[in-house]
This record gives sequence, C-alpha cells and structure tokens, in this order.
Amino acid sequence: MHSQVSLLRAHSNAPGSHNTEELIHRQVHVRLSKANFFSIYRYATRLELCGLFLSALSAIAAGTAMPLMTVIFGSLTEKFVQALRNGPNDSLDIADSVRHLTLKLVYIAIGSFVTTMLSTWGFNHIGDRITSHLREIYLVSVMRQNAAYFDVVGTGEITSVMNQDMKLIQEGISQKMGLLLTGFSGFVTAIVITFMQSWYFASIMLCQPIALILVIGVLGIWLAQTQAKTLAQYSRVDNLAQEVFCAMRDVIAYRSQGRYGKKYHNALLRPMASETRERLIFGLMVASAFTVLHWANGMGLWQADRLFHEGRCTISEALTIIYASSIAGAELGKAMPFVVAITQANSAAGRAFTAIDRVSPIDALADTGGRISSVQGHITLENLSFVYPSRPDQLILDRVDLDIPAGKTVALVGPSGSGKSTIFALLERLYLHTSGRILVDHKPIDELNLSWLRSQLGYVSQDVTLFHASIHENIAYGLSTTTRKHLDFAATRQLVIKAAQTAQIHSFIMSLPEDYDTLLGLRGSLLSGGQKQRIAIARAIVSQPPILLLDEATAALDSQSEKEVQEALDAAAKGRTTIVIAHRLSTIQKAAKIIVMSSGRVIEQGTHDELMTKDTLYSDLVRQQALRTDSLIEANQETECSEGGSPEGVTGDAPPKRNAFWSFSSRRSIMFVWNLSKPELVLAGISYPVHSIFFGNGVISIISPQLSTAGHTTRFWALIYFIHGLIVFTMYCARGYLFAISTSQLNLRARSCLFKALLQKELSFFGKIEHSTGHLIGFLSSGITKIVGVSGISLGLVLESLAMLITGIVIGWAYGWELAGVATATIPLILISGYLQFSLIEQVEECIRRDSNAVAVANEGISAIRTVAVLGLEKTVVEKFCDQSSRDHMRWKWVKFSIAIALVFWYGGTHLIATGEYTVRQFYICFVAIVGGSQASAAMFSHAPDIAGARSAVEQLKGLMHGFPPQSPNLRQKELLTPSSLVDLSFHDIYFRYPSRPTQLALDNVSLEAPAGRFIALVGASGSGKSSAISLIERFYRAESGQIMLGDKDIDVYEPESYHRYLALVDQNSCLVGEDLRECLQSGDEDVSDDEILAALKSVSLEEFVSSLPSGLGTPVVGNGSNLSGGQRQRVAIAKALLWKPKILLLDEATSALDTVSERAVQDALKDTQTPRTTIAVAHRLKTIAHADEIFVFDHGCVVERGTHDELMLAKGPYSELARLQNLSSHGR
Repeated sequence: MHSQVSLLRAHSNAPGSHNTEELIHRQVHVRLSKANFFSIYRYATRLELCGLFLSALSAIAAGTAMPLMTVIFGSLTEKFVQALRNGPNDSLDIADSVRHLTLKLVYIAIGSFVTTMLSTWGFNHIGDRITSHLREIYLVSVMRQNAAYFDVVGTGEITSVMNQDMKLIQEGISQKMGLLLTGFSGFVTAIVITFMQSWYFASIMLCQPIALILVIGVLGIWLAQTQAKTLAQYSRVDNLAQEVFCAMRDVIAYRSQGRYGKKYHNALLRPMASETRERLIFGLMVASAFTVLHWANGMGLWQADRLFHEGRCTISEALTIIYASSIAGAELGKAMPFVVAITQANSAAGRAFTAIDRVSPIDALADTGGRISSVQGHITLENLSFVYPSRPDQLILDRVDLDIPAGKTVALVGPSGSGKSTIFALLERLYLHTSGRILVDHKPIDELNLSWLRSQLGYVSQDVTLFHASIHENIAYGLSTTTRKHLDFAATRQLVIKAAQTAQIHSFIMSLPEDYDTLLGLRGSLLSGGQKQRIAIARAIVSQPPILLLDEATAALDSQSEKEVQEALDAAAKGRTTIVIAHRLSTIQKAAKIIVMSSGRVIEQGTHDELMTKDTLYSDLVRQQALRTDSLIEANQETECSEGGSPEGVTGDAPPKRNAFWSFSSRRSIMFVWNLSKPELVLAGISYPVHSIFFGNGVISIISPQLSTAGHTTRFWALIYFIHGLIVFTMYCARGYLFAISTSQLNLRARSCLFKALLQKELSFFGKIEHSTGHLIGFLSSGITKIVGVSGISLGLVLESLAMLITGIVIGWAYGWELAGVATATIPLILISGYLQFSLIEQVEECIRRDSNAVAVANEGISAIRTVAVLGLEKTVVEKFCDQSSRDHMRWKWVKFSIAIALVFWYGGTHLIATGEYTVRQFYICFVAIVGGSQASAAMFSHAPDIAGARSAVEQLKGLMHGFPPQSPNLRQKELLTPSSLVDLSFHDIYFRYPSRPTQLALDNVSLEAPAGRFIALVGASGSGKSSAISLIERFYRAESGQIMLGDKDIDVYEPESYHRYLALVDQNSCLVGEDLRECLQSGDEDVSDDEILAALKSVSLEEFVSSLPSGLGTPVVGNGSNLSGGQRQRVAIAKALLWKPKILLLDEATSALDTVSERAVQDALKDTQTPRTTIAVAHRLKTIAHADEIFVFDHGCVVERGTHDELMLAKGPYSELARLQNLSSHGR
C-alpha cells in the first residue's frame, strides 16, 4: 500500500548499474495522464460522433428558447405601454397583437420540446455506449500491465476507477453535457439579442456575463484541482478496504474489526477534508454568481432609466436587454453545477487514461515475439540477478547459473525466501530480471511471444486460485484461448475429464449433483484445500504442456491422495521438463537434479545420492527431517476452505449497535437537510420571487415613478437590488458552508458505519457473488456518494426550489389573482411530468446495476492477476466482463426519459404567458414571480437522476446494514471470559453441516476433549472434518446440535470480544493486512511494542531477515503479503499468534509452508513451556504432531481413533496406516 513516490525514491539505492535502476523504473513507473474533456471521446465511433454532434445541435437549439422569448416580452411591454398611454381606444388592436405574439410563444414551445427530447436521448444513449466502451478499454489496458504495476496500483484503486470514475465520466458526457450546452447556448443567444436591441446598453450590461465568467473560471480551476486530489485519496481508501475484505477470516479471529474500522475511518479523513474544500469552493461560486446577477439587474434598471429618458432606447429595447441579460446570467448559473460534472469527468478520465496510456514493459496481449516450432524444454539461466521493484534494496537472486535438461525433473530446495518461487515468476516473465539471461531451447525468453510462452508452461502455485465458474471452466482455463475456441464442447470436456482423472479428482466431481457443471463459488470457496489443489493440478496438465512448474503442488493433500497424485505427476512428467519446488525432501528424491538455494544463490546441486554423500546443506536438511533415503511420501496438510473458509454459515457474534445512519429514509433525509439550514434555504428560495417585486416596480418607475410602490424612483429600486445582492451572497455562502460540512460529515459517517457493519458480517456473507469484494468496494464509493449527494446539495436545491415555487405563487396571487390563476394552472402538469421522469430514471438505475456485476467479474480477475497472467486468461476476463455489461436493453428507456424531460421544459419554460387586463407593474410582478416559481418546479426534477439513484442505493444500503444473523434464542446475555486461567475445551455430540451442502454432514456425532494446557492433534484425510472443528471453536459457524464447552459453559454464552481474546488461529494460507510489517503484526485494539514484535519474530527465525531489510519493521507489505515468500508470510502469521498470547492456540497446518530449519525453530517456540496454553493442531505431516498428548483421527466427519502416537501405532488402525505411508514409527518422534 506504499505509494509510488516512495518506491521511486528507493530506486536510487537499488543494487546494480544504471541499467538496473532503469529496469526497475520501467516496471513501476506510473505517469498520471492529464486528460482534457475531448480526449474522453477518442474511442467514439464516427456514428457516435455524428450522433453527439446532432445531439449538441439540438441542445443548442433548445437553449435559444428562453432568450427568444425576451424579444416577445419586450414587444408585449411596448403594447402594454401603448395601452397605458392611449387608454381603451386601441384595445382591439392591442389584443390582436398580443394574440399574435402569444402564438409565437407556442411555436417556441414546440421547438423547445422537440429539441430537448432529441438532445436528451442522444446524449444519454451515446454517452452510455462510449462509457461502456471506455470501461472495456480500461480493463484491457489493465490486463496488459506487468505484475509490478499491481504492487504500485492496488486492486481497490482499479476497481474504484471502473466503478466510481467511470460513472463520473458517464454523467459528464451524457445528460449533464446536454444541459450544459443548453445553458451555454441560452447565455450566448441572450447576449446576441441584447446587442441586436442596443449595442450601447448591451455593452454596459456585458459586465454581468464577464464577471460571471471570471468567477466561474477562477473558482472552476481551483475546483478541478481539488477534485483530482480527492479522487486520488479515495483510491487509497479503497485499497485498504480491498485488503481487509480479502483477510476477513483473520480479521474475525483476532477481533480486529475495531482496529480496521478505526483505520478506515482515519483513512477517510484526508479525502473528506479535500471534499469539504471542494464543496466550499462550489458554494462560493454559486454565491458569487447570484450576487452578480442581482447587482447587474439593479445596474440595468438604473441605466435603462437614464437611456430611456435620454431617448437612446425605447422601453421595449431596455426591458428586452435587462431581461435577456438576466436570462444570460440565469442560464450561465444553471449550467454551473454541470461544469462541476465536466471537471469531475476530466479528473476521472485522467485516472483512467493513466492505465490506458501506460506502455507495459511486459505485455501479454502484444502479438510480438517469436515461437519455437517444437519445444524440447531445455532451460538455461545465465548469471541471473533480480530485485523486486517493490523492494529495490534487497537482492533476491544473485548471479544464478542453472542448466535444466529437456525432459528431466529438477528440484529446487532451500529455506523460505531463498529465491525458488522467484525463478518461476521470472520464467513466466511476470517481472524483468535485472541482469543475465533466461533461455528456453537456447532462445532468450524475452524474444519469444509472451502469450505463447506461458501456454507452454503448466504452473501449479502454492496459493491456489480458482474462479467463480464451473469446475469444467476452471480446468479448461488451462487450455490456451485459441485451443478453447477451436475445440467443441464435447472435445474440451474429454480433455477436462482426462486431466481430472490424472489429478485424482474425477470421482469427487462426479459425486456432486451437477458434476463438472458445479459452480465453485468465489475463489473456489465451496471446495476443500486438497480439492482445490487437485483442480489446479488438472488445470496445469490439461493442455499437456512441455514444461511443468510445480510450486509445492501437493502441499494441500492428505497422505493417500498425495501418494496417488504424486504418482500421476511422475507419470505426467515423463517426456517433459519438470521443475519442482519442495520443502518435503522425500517428494523430490527421484529428481534428476536437486538444486539447493540459499540467500538467492545456488550453493550446491546434484542427485539425491550425490548430495547425501557430502557434508552439505541438503544432507543437513534431510537429517533434520529424519528421512531415510528410501522413505515413502510424507503427508502435508489440508485446509478445508469449505470447512474453514468462507462458505455460507452463521456466526454467533452479536451485531453492532444500531446507529443513526441505519434509519435512512426519504422523510428523515428531508428533515435533516431542512433543520440543518432552514433559514438559509428559505431566504435563498424566496430571493428570486422577491426580486419580481423589485423588477416590476423598477420597470414601471422608468415609465412613471408615481405608479411604482410608494412612488419610488428607479434609483431606489436599483439600490434595493444592491442590498438584496449582499443578502443573497451571505445566505448562499452560509448555505454552501453548511452543506459542505454536513455532507462531508454524512459521507464520513456513512462510509465508516457501513464498513464497520460489513466487518461484523459472518464469513458466508463474503462468499456470495453479490457480496464480492468488487461489489462491496464499488458500493462503498459510488453507492454512498449517491446517497450523500442527494442528502446534501441535491436535496437542498430541491427544498430551495420548493420555497421559490411557493413564494412565487403567493406573490403572484397577491398582485394579480386572475393572471396568477391562469399561470399556476400548468404547474401540476410540470409536477406530473417530473414524477414521470423520476420513475423512468429509477428503471434506468435498475439496468445500470448490471455494471456492478461486470465490475465484480473484473475485480475477481484483477485480484488473481498472477493466475490470470500465467494461464493467459486476460482476454477471457475481458470477454466475461463484456458479457455482463451488455446494455442494448436500455435504449428505449432513454427515449422515455428524454420525452419526460422535454415535457418539463415545455410547460415550465414557455406555457405560462396567458395575459389579462393588468397594469404593467402587476403583469411583470406576476409574470416574474410565477415564471420563476414554475421554473423552480421544473428545476426540482432536474435532480431526479440523483434522487432516483440515491433511492436504489438506499435499498442496497439497508440490505448490507441489516440481515445480521440472529443470536441463539436461548441466550439472553453474554458473559465476559477472563483469561486468568486455563480451562478444558470439549465437544459433546456435535453435528454440523454447511448451509451450502445441507445434505452432507461435515461433523457426525463428534466428541473430543482438549484438557487445559495439553497439546491435541486432529489428523485425517482431506474433507474429514478437521478444519470444521477448528471453525466451530472459532465460532465462525454454529453446530446443528450438541455443545462445545469451555470449562463448564457453552462457548456461545461468552461475549465475542473476550472469547476471541482467549484464542489465536494460524491458517495455512494467511492473509496479512497493513502498510508495513509492523502493522501486519498488530491485532485487536491494542498496539504492541517493537521489542515485543522482534522477540516474536526471533522465535520464528525471522528477526534476522527483517533486520536485514533497509526499512526493518517499516518494510512495505502489498497485496495481503504477496511480496513475501509463502514461508515468510506464514512465519509472520505465527508470530502474530504468539503476540496475541492466547490461552488456546489453533493451528491449521501452520508450519506447512516452512522449510525444515524454520519449522524446527517454530515448533520449539510453540512448545515453549513458559507460556501455558492449550494447543489444538490440524496436521497431515504426522511428524509435527507425534509428540501430542492426544491425537484424534477423523474420517468422514467422525472421530474413528484417539490416543497418543505410540498407542495409535500399536492399535494398527487408520493412524498407523497414515504413519506407514510417511515412514514414521514410534521411534521417529
């Protein structure tokens, strides 16, 4: 999670030459693109560009409607003045003229309706298509990136771009772009009309738009810079959430929900501060704009009075110019919020184009490089050196020379972190080596086509990754993309079955109800560890690759399965080059060559017999494992993810307390915003209707001051406008400040509360596709943003518009009830049209949710980017994403949407001018008041997209915040568990089945005891129920019947915090969470000192390694510890458990990833008698538990044997058979 900057600074100290630094720089350098608005359209087709051009013309045409009306209003005013002067003599002629002018308004209305409909439909439909295409291009670009890129740019940041940033881009280039063009067109048209009336007066009034442009321009630049900073800070918050969600088992076990909830809350403070500043700038922009408008109106009346009496313009020209200038300012002010949307789209596009424009130094999708016609598999490493770009100061491989003959099996052994897995990563070209060469059949691999090269390598990693797809698809992913496309389904199925049979998994698959079509769940969560490992082996060999890379390939198998699979792998290895990484030396004794590595160097190599005849590191390792040269296969471990991972289940932990945000509702949101800024909203809302009184009196005072209220002159009304402008500025600034603070606090509280609620969810919650990490992070960012947006500025503007509408109607009826009655008759039509718009947008929102599913698919691929890379699945991930994001079905909804908006503009903009026999003062007061109010009612529904989007987001929020599992009905109050003394732990007649497999018992009438202070071991085949027992002790799930007792009480009676403080869990595949090693070793809510941490690291033989790092405990950790070797990561997890100082230590194959020396040190630390504790260990490697006080043997969910090692060996039962396979006798302890 460290920043790119810190990485680049560290490069200056990297070992090697300038060329080494350049190679490192190329792999991690990410240059931020500065996109302009037009660059967003770079991938639009010609047809789309033509459609956008026509939509833009329609929007521009729609924007001319209001300014054109001012010409007619000026002519109407001339007729009214004429009537005032001539009396009733010319009433018939004036009436005919008024009807003729009113008819023109109808024509303008029809034109406005048609052009608004066309522009809205065009921008929304085409903008949606462009954004969808841009999202696909972004994903393709991400798939092209090298592995080091993902150490700098976290998965959470990529998901944030695909979700939140793409939505900002879509908003900026669709509906809001059309509204911006409409507003700008209205502004320009109004200015042109003023100059056509009187260039001199228009030149004076031009100061208004110039002032507005200056205000918006200066503040807009500041706003754009702040927005870009906010988006970048939010991406780092998303990275944190990504890591925590991926490590939920560890988070729950160590009661770290509070720690990470607080860390997430604190991480939000920086973007919240930037967002508050962003909203303050916008508030200042709005306040300044409205103040300019009011001052310009006052100045216009003052100058109109002067010019009219000097004979330099008529009353019609003067009022047309004043009103057109007001329209110009209003249109520019109306467009301001959409300028914000455009700047946000620019900032978001810059982040997207950062990946799109980056040229990856290792591009798997590039169709360059050669191919070898017939691969023999001869591999050569010449003087190979390497440093990880994320750790440029640590040399991982130091001038390694290796020669691996074609068709032979070669083994790599050595301590954890010695560089074995790194060689595999370089063979797969996940990274660029800093010096030396790697050759396949005498050809440098960097000259070969990367996709082709990876298709020649079958790779099984230590940490198996499967995808949310069927078993058939997961195995078939081992075939190249070309092969999958050319083979029909039946032929592919035959290859898949053959590979599954070789991997000893076919029988299990056929026992499933849907056999090969069974979905595996997220990350293969519905399978045990051993089952997942065998699926991965089948995937690796299905294509019959000429080179096999096996990184602890049988590590998750029980003894019998391992024996069978190892024999299958030995058979599969015949005729092909096989490189094996192993800690269990018995599995590689038949290798043609064994290469021993330490500290990144090859220190010895030879056959097993040759190395055993010398006093070598290898012979020391063999002796420490107590192996005979003819030993049989030793068992390792198995971690049943279906038992202890994240399938559906129920936790007994209590839900968090309900908080204020749980009760979100439309009514409460309205009351919250209303109570927050009631005076400011009211005063801001009535400012425009009150302005109608000033305007009407100002107009009549030009003709005859005696006819205005109290006989005041035009200068008086101009002064009133100036004072009113100051009041408006104060009110809008106050409103902007309150909204900035309140919405930022609401955003902080909403995100923080939701994140904390998610941390309290049971493990099964995170195993469902709708609750994948991609979905959750997407909602934490974009979903909460929708809710907060409508709860703040959007809802505030709606309330302000409502106040404006009510005040306008009241003033209109007060000054002319007949005219007001006719005008207000159309307002219900506006409201009905607006409601139609709102309901249609909700339907569109339902369709847009498909984007979330598509992003979840992309997130799964990006989270497993190494597996995607070595399998060549980049195109497959993109294709699945495109399938999920299909959007042809949205076209007609956009048409309906655009018609609704057109109705709003038609009625709200032009259909209110039915006149009666009123004075000019009455006419203008009624007209300005009610037109302003009706425009406000139309403006309310311009926020319909935000409100509808927020409404659907609220429903999702309720689903995520609620739905906690109920507590046991027999429990009324939780008790605190005091860790003062050890007590016995026991199972009594436990029956348990997973909700995902309701027909299969995971534990069948299990009873066992773990006396206080004793070492208890659980052994047995894969899927026999061992890890299920561990999960029940951890209260990840609840037993169907029976009791688990701690002392004389059921474990469910204890309060979760104190209960989990009593336990510590070490899983096989531990996930680390933290920015550095120091943070990864913290648990719960209390911090431990560096001295304590170093002591724990020393006990697991890791202190020397950490001390050798330039940053020590401050060494960055990325990707849940993916930049550490498997053994190093496991030892950090064990050290964390020791720091927890538990009374009961649960070990689920805790030492399986360790080399012999490290394992011995860790075993000694775990047996430390100075720290009294009960230890319950799950193991396949029986040597690690032979000294246990009691061993329980599981088979098909039942305990079939129990006793000490010696007792069980004498019994000649299942345990002795396992021991025989491992060549472990009673004297071998």
